Amino acid sequence: MSNHLKQKLINFKQLFYKLPKLHRYLIAVLSVTCLLLVITPTYHFSGKGVEIPLPKLQDPEFKGVDVALSDFNTDTIPDYEWVVQEGDTLGELFSMFNKSYTLTQILEADKNVLSLDVINKGDIYRFWFDGETDSFDGKNVVLERMEQYLGVAHQVVFKRKNKGYEYKETLLEGTWRKVRIAGEIKSRSSFYKAAVALGLPANDVAVIRRLLKTKIDFAKQTAAGDRFEIIISKQFVGNVSTGNTKVEGVRFFNRKTVYSAFAYKGNYFDSKGEGLERAFTRYPLKPGFRRISSNFNPRRRHPITRLIRPHNGTDFAVSTGTAIYAPGDGVVKRVVRHKYAGLYIELQHSYKYRTRYLHLSKALVRKGQQIKRGQKIALSGNTGASTGPHLHYEFHVNQKPINAMGNKVPVSIGVDRKSKGEYERRVSSLIRMMESEDVTSTKADKEKAKKG
Repeated sequence: MSNHLKQKLINFKQLFYKLPKLHRYLIAVLSVTCLLLVITPTYHFSGKGVEIPLPKLQDPEFKGVDVALSDFNTDTIPDYEWVVQEGDTLGELFSMFNKSYTLTQILEADKNVLSLDVINKGDIYRFWFDGETDSFDGKNVVLERMEQYLGVAHQVVFKRKNKGYEYKETLLEGTWRKVRIAGEIKSRSSFYKAAVALGLPANDVAVIRRLLKTKIDFAKQTAAGDRFEIIISKQFVGNVSTGNTKVEGVRFFNRKTVYSAFAYKGNYFDSKGEGLERAFTRYPLKPGFRRISSNFNPRRRHPITRLIRPHNGTDFAVSTGTAIYAPGDGVVKRVVRHKYAGLYIELQHSYKYRTRYLHLSKALVRKGQQIKRGQKIALSGNTGASTGPHLHYEFHVNQKPINAMGNKVPVSIGVDRKSKGEYERRVSSLIRMMESEDVTSTKADKEKAKKG
Protein backbone atom coordinates (compact mmCIF):
# COMPACT_ATOMS: atom_id res chain seq x y z
CA MET A 1 0.00 0.00 0.00
CA SER A 2 1.45 3.39 -1.00
CA ASN A 3 2.16 6.07 1.60
CA HIS A 4 -0.31 8.35 -0.17
CA LEU A 5 -3.10 5.80 0.19
CA LYS A 6 -2.20 5.15 3.83
CA GLN A 7 -2.43 8.87 4.58
CA LYS A 8 -5.82 9.03 2.86
CA LEU A 9 -7.09 6.19 5.07
CA ILE A 10 -5.74 7.88 8.21
CA ASN A 11 -7.43 11.15 7.26
CA PHE A 12 -10.69 9.31 6.58
CA LYS A 13 -10.54 7.59 9.99
CA GLN A 14 -9.92 10.90 11.79
CA LEU A 15 -12.80 12.54 9.92
CA PHE A 16 -15.13 9.61 10.74
CA TYR A 17 -14.50 9.84 14.50
CA LYS A 18 -15.17 13.57 14.46
CA LEU A 19 -18.70 12.99 13.13
CA PRO A 20 -21.61 13.09 15.60
CA LYS A 21 -22.40 9.74 17.21
CA LEU A 22 -25.79 9.52 15.44
CA HIS A 23 -24.19 10.15 12.05
CA ARG A 24 -21.60 7.42 12.65
CA TYR A 25 -24.39 5.03 13.60
CA LEU A 26 -26.32 5.76 10.37
CA ILE A 27 -23.18 5.29 8.25
CA ALA A 28 -22.55 1.93 9.92
CA VAL A 29 -26.13 0.76 9.25
CA LEU A 30 -26.00 1.85 5.60
CA SER A 31 -22.61 0.16 5.14
CA VAL A 32 -23.93 -3.14 6.48
CA THR A 33 -26.99 -2.86 4.24
CA CYS A 34 -24.86 -2.28 1.14
CA LEU A 35 -22.57 -5.15 2.09
CA LEU A 36 -25.56 -7.50 2.42
CA LEU A 37 -26.82 -6.43 -1.00
CA VAL A 38 -23.41 -7.17 -2.54
CA ILE A 39 -22.76 -10.56 -0.93
CA THR A 40 -26.31 -11.98 -1.08
CA PRO A 41 -26.34 -14.45 -4.01
CA THR A 42 -28.87 -14.03 -6.81
CA TYR A 43 -30.27 -17.15 -8.48
CA HIS A 44 -31.72 -17.29 -12.00
CA PHE A 45 -34.10 -20.03 -13.06
CA SER A 46 -35.68 -20.66 -16.40
CA GLY A 47 -39.01 -20.86 -14.67
CA LYS A 48 -40.63 -18.62 -12.14
CA GLY A 49 -38.24 -16.29 -10.29
CA VAL A 50 -37.49 -16.84 -6.62
CA GLU A 51 -37.40 -13.88 -4.22
CA ILE A 52 -34.79 -13.97 -1.46
CA PRO A 53 -35.95 -11.59 1.29
CA LEU A 54 -33.38 -9.29 2.85
CA PRO A 55 -33.28 -9.04 6.64
CA LYS A 56 -35.55 -6.31 7.99
CA LEU A 57 -33.61 -3.35 9.34
CA GLN A 58 -34.97 -1.23 12.17
CA ASP A 59 -34.85 2.55 12.01
CA PRO A 60 -31.99 3.80 14.17
CA GLU A 61 -32.89 5.50 17.41
CA PHE A 62 -30.83 8.14 19.13
CA LYS A 63 -29.97 6.74 22.55
CA GLY A 64 -27.82 9.62 23.77
CA VAL A 65 -25.06 8.88 26.22
CA ASP A 66 -24.55 5.75 28.29
CA VAL A 67 -27.09 4.84 30.93
CA ALA A 68 -24.77 6.07 33.67
CA LEU A 69 -25.16 9.64 32.41
CA SER A 70 -28.96 9.51 32.68
CA ASP A 71 -28.63 10.81 36.25
CA PHE A 72 -27.64 14.20 34.81
CA ASN A 73 -30.12 16.61 33.24
CA THR A 74 -30.00 15.72 29.51
CA ASP A 75 -33.47 16.68 28.30
CA THR A 76 -32.70 17.51 24.66
CA ILE A 77 -30.72 15.82 21.91
CA PRO A 78 -27.41 17.61 21.28
CA ASP A 79 -26.39 18.90 17.86
CA TYR A 80 -23.02 17.21 18.25
CA GLU A 81 -21.48 14.65 20.58
CA TRP A 82 -17.75 14.06 20.85
CA VAL A 83 -16.13 11.10 22.58
CA VAL A 84 -12.45 11.91 23.17
CA GLN A 85 -10.04 9.65 21.31
CA GLU A 86 -6.30 9.29 21.86
CA GLY A 87 -4.51 12.47 20.77
CA ASP A 88 -7.64 14.64 20.45
CA THR A 89 -7.55 18.26 21.59
CA LEU A 90 -10.23 20.85 22.32
CA GLY A 91 -8.48 23.33 20.07
CA GLU A 92 -8.73 20.96 17.13
CA LEU A 93 -12.43 20.39 17.74
CA PHE A 94 -13.33 24.08 18.03
CA SER A 95 -11.25 24.84 14.92
CA MET A 96 -13.38 22.36 13.01
CA PHE A 97 -16.43 24.47 13.96
CA ASN A 98 -14.50 27.71 13.22
CA LYS A 99 -15.10 28.62 16.86
CA SER A 100 -11.61 29.21 18.26
CA TYR A 101 -12.72 32.50 19.82
CA THR A 102 -15.61 30.71 21.53
CA LEU A 103 -13.11 28.33 23.11
CA THR A 104 -11.23 31.35 24.47
CA GLN A 105 -14.45 32.61 26.08
CA ILE A 106 -15.15 29.20 27.64
CA LEU A 107 -11.59 28.94 28.96
CA GLU A 108 -12.10 32.30 30.67
CA ALA A 109 -15.00 30.74 32.63
CA ASP A 110 -13.02 27.51 33.13
CA LYS A 111 -10.38 29.37 35.14
CA ASN A 112 -12.64 28.90 38.15
CA VAL A 113 -13.19 25.16 37.75
CA LEU A 114 -10.12 24.02 35.70
CA SER A 115 -11.87 21.07 34.08
CA LEU A 116 -10.79 21.67 30.47
CA ASP A 117 -7.01 21.77 30.63
CA VAL A 118 -6.69 17.98 30.95
CA ILE A 119 -8.91 15.88 28.68
CA ASN A 120 -8.88 12.10 28.81
CA LYS A 121 -9.77 9.36 26.37
CA GLY A 122 -13.42 8.40 26.84
CA ASP A 123 -14.55 11.80 28.17
CA ILE A 124 -17.81 12.91 26.53
CA TYR A 125 -18.59 16.43 25.29
CA ARG A 126 -22.02 17.45 24.00
CA PHE A 127 -22.82 20.66 22.11
CA TRP A 128 -25.98 22.67 21.44
CA PHE A 129 -25.81 25.30 18.67
CA ASP A 130 -28.14 28.06 17.60
CA GLY A 131 -28.24 29.00 13.90
CA GLU A 132 -27.63 27.22 10.59
CA THR A 133 -26.01 24.11 12.03
CA ASP A 134 -26.14 22.15 8.76
CA SER A 135 -23.30 24.15 7.21
CA PHE A 136 -21.04 24.15 10.28
CA ASP A 137 -18.99 26.98 8.77
CA GLY A 138 -19.28 28.90 12.01
CA LYS A 139 -20.52 32.11 10.39
CA ASN A 140 -24.15 31.86 11.47
CA VAL A 141 -23.74 29.47 14.38
CA VAL A 142 -23.53 30.28 18.10
CA LEU A 143 -22.59 27.74 20.76
CA GLU A 144 -25.35 27.97 23.35
CA ARG A 145 -24.32 25.13 25.66
CA MET A 146 -21.48 22.64 26.15
CA GLU A 147 -21.69 19.72 28.55
CA GLN A 148 -18.59 17.92 29.75
CA TYR A 149 -18.84 14.43 31.26
CA LEU A 150 -15.74 13.48 33.25
CA GLY A 151 -16.73 9.96 34.20
CA VAL A 152 -20.16 8.88 35.34
CA ALA A 153 -20.35 11.07 38.46
CA HIS A 154 -18.92 14.39 37.29
CA GLN A 155 -20.49 16.90 34.88
CA VAL A 156 -19.56 20.47 34.02
CA VAL A 157 -21.92 22.63 31.93
CA PHE A 158 -20.85 25.84 30.18
CA LYS A 159 -23.87 27.92 29.15
CA ARG A 160 -23.88 31.09 27.06
CA LYS A 161 -25.00 34.26 28.82
CA ASN A 162 -24.72 37.80 27.48
CA LYS A 163 -21.36 37.90 25.68
CA GLY A 164 -19.68 35.10 27.56
CA TYR A 165 -20.24 31.81 29.37
CA GLU A 166 -21.01 30.71 32.92
CA TYR A 167 -20.43 27.25 34.30
CA LYS A 168 -22.17 24.84 36.65
CA GLU A 169 -20.43 21.82 38.13
CA THR A 170 -22.41 18.75 39.25
CA LEU A 171 -20.94 15.95 41.36
CA LEU A 172 -23.13 12.90 41.93
CA GLU A 173 -22.67 11.22 45.30
CA GLY A 174 -23.97 7.87 44.04
CA THR A 175 -23.71 4.94 46.43
CA TRP A 176 -20.66 3.41 48.10
CA ARG A 177 -20.33 -0.36 48.39
CA LYS A 178 -17.89 -1.91 50.83
CA VAL A 179 -15.40 -4.50 49.60
CA ARG A 180 -13.06 -6.73 51.63
CA ILE A 181 -9.49 -7.40 50.52
CA ALA A 182 -7.36 -9.78 52.57
CA GLY A 183 -4.07 -11.49 51.81
CA GLU A 184 -0.56 -12.43 52.85
CA ILE A 185 2.86 -11.34 51.67
CA LYS A 186 4.74 -14.24 50.11
CA SER A 187 8.46 -14.76 49.69
CA ARG A 188 10.12 -12.26 47.31
CA SER A 189 6.98 -10.15 47.25
CA SER A 190 5.84 -6.94 48.96
CA PHE A 191 2.72 -5.36 50.43
CA TYR A 192 2.27 -3.35 47.24
CA LYS A 193 2.47 -6.37 44.92
CA ALA A 194 0.26 -8.56 47.11
CA ALA A 195 -2.44 -5.91 47.60
CA VAL A 196 -2.56 -4.79 43.95
CA ALA A 197 -2.78 -8.43 42.82
CA LEU A 198 -5.93 -8.75 44.92
CA GLY A 199 -7.52 -5.68 43.32
CA LEU A 200 -6.55 -2.84 45.67
CA PRO A 201 -5.97 0.31 43.55
CA ALA A 202 -2.39 1.59 43.63
CA ASN A 203 -3.64 4.95 44.92
CA ASP A 204 -5.18 3.23 47.96
CA VAL A 205 -1.92 1.37 48.61
CA ALA A 206 -0.20 4.77 48.72
CA VAL A 207 -2.83 6.06 51.16
CA ILE A 208 -2.28 3.12 53.53
CA ARG A 209 1.49 3.51 53.40
CA ARG A 210 1.15 7.23 54.15
CA LEU A 211 -1.23 6.62 57.08
CA LEU A 212 1.04 4.04 58.71
CA LYS A 213 4.41 5.55 57.78
CA THR A 214 5.16 6.61 61.38
CA LYS A 215 4.37 3.09 62.59
CA ILE A 216 6.08 0.87 60.01
CA ASP A 217 8.47 1.22 57.07
CA PHE A 218 6.84 -0.87 54.35
CA ALA A 219 10.06 -0.95 52.32
CA LYS A 220 12.26 -2.33 55.11
CA GLN A 221 10.20 -3.83 57.93
CA THR A 222 7.70 -6.12 56.19
CA ALA A 223 8.41 -9.80 55.70
CA ALA A 224 6.98 -12.96 54.16
CA GLY A 225 4.05 -14.14 56.27
CA ASP A 226 2.80 -10.64 57.14
CA ARG A 227 -0.98 -10.41 56.62
CA PHE A 228 -3.37 -7.58 55.83
CA GLU A 229 -7.12 -7.02 56.02
CA ILE A 230 -8.60 -4.03 54.23
CA ILE A 231 -12.10 -2.63 53.73
CA ILE A 232 -12.54 -0.18 50.87
CA SER A 233 -15.63 1.53 49.48
CA LYS A 234 -16.30 1.67 45.73
CA GLN A 235 -18.53 4.38 44.27
CA PHE A 236 -21.40 3.50 41.91
CA VAL A 237 -23.92 5.60 40.01
CA GLY A 238 -26.76 3.17 39.37
CA ASN A 239 -24.94 -0.07 38.60
CA VAL A 240 -21.98 1.63 36.94
CA SER A 241 -18.71 1.97 38.82
CA THR A 242 -17.16 5.44 38.77
CA GLY A 243 -13.70 4.05 39.49
CA ASN A 244 -13.51 6.07 42.72
CA THR A 245 -12.51 4.21 45.86
CA LYS A 246 -11.55 5.07 49.42
CA VAL A 247 -10.01 3.13 52.31
CA GLU A 248 -12.44 2.61 55.20
CA GLY A 249 -10.15 0.57 57.41
CA VAL A 250 -6.96 -1.50 57.40
CA ARG A 251 -5.19 -3.90 59.74
CA PHE A 252 -1.61 -4.93 58.98
CA PHE A 253 -0.18 -7.89 60.91
CA ASN A 254 3.61 -7.50 61.11
CA ARG A 255 4.94 -10.47 63.03
CA LYS A 256 3.34 -10.03 66.50
CA THR A 257 2.33 -6.39 66.06
CA VAL A 258 -0.90 -5.12 64.51
CA TYR A 259 -0.97 -1.68 62.88
CA SER A 260 -4.36 -0.23 62.04
CA ALA A 261 -6.13 2.79 60.56
CA PHE A 262 -9.86 3.54 60.44
CA ALA A 263 -11.73 6.34 58.63
CA TYR A 264 -14.05 8.47 60.73
CA LYS A 265 -15.64 11.80 59.77
CA GLY A 266 -13.15 12.44 56.98
CA ASN A 267 -10.00 11.69 59.00
CA TYR A 268 -8.03 8.57 59.97
CA PHE A 269 -7.30 7.26 63.45
CA ASP A 270 -5.68 4.18 64.98
CA SER A 271 -7.57 1.60 67.05
CA LYS A 272 -7.29 3.82 70.14
CA GLY A 273 -8.68 6.89 68.38
CA GLU A 274 -5.37 8.74 68.00
CA GLY A 275 -4.99 10.82 64.81
CA LEU A 276 -2.75 9.47 62.04
CA GLU A 277 -2.56 12.56 59.82
CA ARG A 278 -0.59 15.72 60.49
CA ALA A 279 -2.44 19.01 60.78
CA PHE A 280 -2.37 21.61 57.99
CA THR A 281 -0.70 24.98 58.22
CA ARG A 282 -3.09 27.81 57.36
CA TYR A 283 -0.77 29.69 54.99
CA PRO A 284 1.34 28.41 52.07
CA LEU A 285 3.75 31.33 52.62
CA LYS A 286 6.29 32.30 55.24
CA PRO A 287 5.51 35.08 57.75
CA GLY A 288 6.02 38.49 56.20
CA PHE A 289 4.53 37.40 52.85
CA ARG A 290 0.89 37.00 53.87
CA ARG A 291 -0.78 40.27 52.93
CA ILE A 292 -4.16 39.45 51.33
CA SER A 293 -5.10 41.47 48.24
CA SER A 294 -8.38 39.69 47.37
CA ASN A 295 -10.61 37.51 49.55
CA PHE A 296 -12.63 34.38 48.80
CA ASN A 297 -15.93 35.33 47.08
CA PRO A 298 -18.02 32.59 45.36
CA ARG A 299 -20.57 35.12 44.02
CA ARG A 300 -18.19 37.67 42.54
CA ARG A 301 -19.26 39.19 39.19
CA HIS A 302 -17.13 40.41 36.31
CA PRO A 303 -17.08 44.24 36.45
CA ILE A 304 -17.90 44.60 32.71
CA THR A 305 -19.89 41.53 31.57
CA ARG A 306 -21.60 41.08 34.98
CA LEU A 307 -21.19 37.32 34.54
CA ILE A 308 -20.62 35.32 37.72
CA ARG A 309 -16.88 34.75 38.07
CA PRO A 310 -16.37 33.11 41.47
CA HIS A 311 -13.16 33.92 43.28
CA ASN A 312 -12.63 30.45 44.71
CA GLY A 313 -9.49 31.28 46.62
CA THR A 314 -7.40 33.89 48.40
CA ASP A 315 -4.94 36.20 46.64
CA PHE A 316 -1.68 37.12 48.37
CA ALA A 317 0.21 40.20 47.21
CA VAL A 318 3.71 38.80 46.74
CA SER A 319 6.40 39.62 44.20
CA THR A 320 7.44 37.19 41.46
CA GLY A 321 9.75 34.47 42.75
CA THR A 322 8.36 34.25 46.31
CA ALA A 323 8.66 30.72 47.71
CA ILE A 324 5.45 28.71 48.19
CA TYR A 325 5.22 25.82 50.67
CA ALA A 326 2.85 22.84 50.92
CA PRO A 327 0.45 23.26 53.87
CA GLY A 328 0.17 19.49 54.35
CA ASP A 329 1.43 16.09 53.20
CA GLY A 330 0.13 14.94 49.83
CA VAL A 331 0.83 14.05 46.22
CA VAL A 332 1.11 16.29 43.15
CA LYS A 333 -1.92 15.69 40.91
CA ARG A 334 -1.37 18.43 38.31
CA VAL A 335 1.34 20.73 37.00
CA VAL A 336 -0.40 22.52 34.11
CA ARG A 337 -0.31 25.71 32.04
CA HIS A 338 -3.73 27.31 31.50
CA LYS A 339 -4.53 30.31 29.28
CA TYR A 340 -6.11 32.20 32.20
CA ALA A 341 -4.90 30.43 35.37
CA GLY A 342 -1.33 30.45 34.10
CA LEU A 343 1.10 27.85 35.43
CA TYR A 344 -0.58 26.11 38.36
CA ILE A 345 -0.12 23.17 40.72
CA GLU A 346 -2.75 20.98 42.39
CA LEU A 347 -1.94 18.87 45.46
CA GLN A 348 -4.14 16.02 46.69
CA HIS A 349 -3.75 15.71 50.46
CA SER A 350 -6.31 12.97 51.08
CA TYR A 351 -9.63 11.81 49.66
CA LYS A 352 -11.18 14.88 51.25
CA TYR A 353 -8.64 17.72 50.88
CA ARG A 354 -6.80 19.30 47.93
CA THR A 355 -5.11 22.65 47.30
CA ARG A 356 -4.33 24.73 44.19
CA TYR A 357 -1.70 27.40 43.47
CA LEU A 358 -2.24 29.64 40.39
CA HIS A 359 -0.22 32.17 38.32
CA LEU A 360 3.14 30.62 39.22
CA SER A 361 6.45 31.53 37.62
CA LYS A 362 8.06 28.15 38.30
CA ALA A 363 7.02 24.70 39.57
CA LEU A 364 9.54 22.87 41.76
CA VAL A 365 7.66 19.56 41.79
CA ARG A 366 6.39 17.09 39.19
CA LYS A 367 3.15 15.19 38.73
CA GLY A 368 2.95 12.10 40.95
CA GLN A 369 5.59 13.32 43.42
CA GLN A 370 5.00 12.74 47.14
CA ILE A 371 5.06 16.01 49.10
CA LYS A 372 5.65 16.70 52.80
CA ARG A 373 4.18 19.55 54.82
CA GLY A 374 6.45 22.59 54.66
CA GLN A 375 8.18 21.47 51.44
CA LYS A 376 8.90 24.22 48.90
CA ILE A 377 6.76 23.45 45.83
CA ALA A 378 6.81 26.56 43.60
CA LEU A 379 7.68 30.20 43.05
CA SER A 380 4.94 32.82 42.70
CA GLY A 381 4.50 34.73 39.46
CA ASN A 382 2.27 36.65 37.09
CA THR A 383 1.35 34.07 34.42
CA GLY A 384 -2.02 33.68 32.72
CA ALA A 385 -4.70 36.37 33.03
CA SER A 386 -3.22 38.30 35.92
CA THR A 387 -3.20 42.03 36.73
CA GLY A 388 0.07 41.78 38.65
CA PRO A 389 2.36 39.40 40.56
CA HIS A 390 0.49 37.47 43.25
CA LEU A 391 -0.39 33.98 44.51
CA HIS A 392 -3.94 32.67 44.11
CA TYR A 393 -4.42 29.91 46.72
CA GLU A 394 -7.41 27.54 46.86
CA PHE A 395 -8.43 24.99 49.49
CA HIS A 396 -11.00 22.33 48.46
CA VAL A 397 -12.99 20.03 50.74
CA ASN A 398 -14.82 17.13 49.06
CA GLN A 399 -14.07 18.68 45.64
CA LYS A 400 -15.63 22.03 46.58
CA PRO A 401 -13.68 25.25 47.31
CA ILE A 402 -13.91 26.79 50.79
CA ASN A 403 -12.51 29.94 52.36
CA ALA A 404 -9.16 28.77 53.71
CA MET A 405 -8.79 31.97 55.75
CA GLY A 406 -12.26 31.86 57.32
CA ASN A 407 -12.65 28.15 58.12
CA LYS A 408 -10.88 26.00 60.66
CA VAL A 409 -7.69 24.45 59.32
CA PRO A 410 -8.07 20.63 59.36
CA VAL A 411 -6.52 19.23 62.50
CA SER A 412 -6.41 15.53 63.34
CA ILE A 413 -5.37 15.15 67.00
CA GLY A 414 -7.72 12.40 68.13
CA VAL A 415 -11.35 11.39 68.45
CA ASP A 416 -13.02 13.68 70.97
CA ARG A 417 -14.56 12.21 74.13
CA LYS A 418 -18.17 12.74 72.98
CA SER A 419 -17.57 10.74 69.79
CA LYS A 420 -15.53 7.96 71.41
CA GLY A 421 -18.44 5.51 71.70
CA GLU A 422 -19.57 6.03 68.13
CA TYR A 423 -16.00 5.60 66.87
CA GLU A 424 -15.50 2.36 68.80
CA ARG A 425 -18.72 0.93 67.33
CA ARG A 426 -17.52 1.81 63.83
CA VAL A 427 -14.15 0.15 64.44
CA SER A 428 -15.87 -3.00 65.72
CA SER A 429 -18.11 -3.08 62.65
CA LEU A 430 -15.16 -2.74 60.26
CA ILE A 431 -13.19 -5.45 62.06
CA ARG A 432 -16.15 -7.84 61.74
CA MET A 433 -16.19 -7.14 58.00
CA MET A 434 -12.44 -7.78 57.80
CA GLU A 435 -12.85 -11.14 59.50
CA SER A 436 -15.85 -12.15 57.41
CA GLU A 437 -15.54 -13.74 53.98
CA ASP A 438 -19.12 -12.77 53.12
CA VAL A 439 -18.17 -9.19 52.24
CA THR A 440 -17.97 -8.73 48.45
CA SER A 441 -14.44 -9.17 47.10
CA THR A 442 -12.90 -7.37 44.14
CA LYS A 443 -11.47 -10.58 42.68
CA ALA A 444 -11.38 -14.30 43.29
CA ASP A 445 -8.72 -13.49 45.83
CA LYS A 446 -7.62 -16.69 47.45
CA GLU A 447 -5.83 -17.95 44.34
CA LYS A 448 -4.20 -14.55 43.87
CA ALA A 449 -3.17 -14.37 47.53
CA LYS A 450 -1.14 -17.55 47.09
CA LYS A 451 0.84 -15.82 44.35
CA GLY A 452 1.21 -12.53 46.31
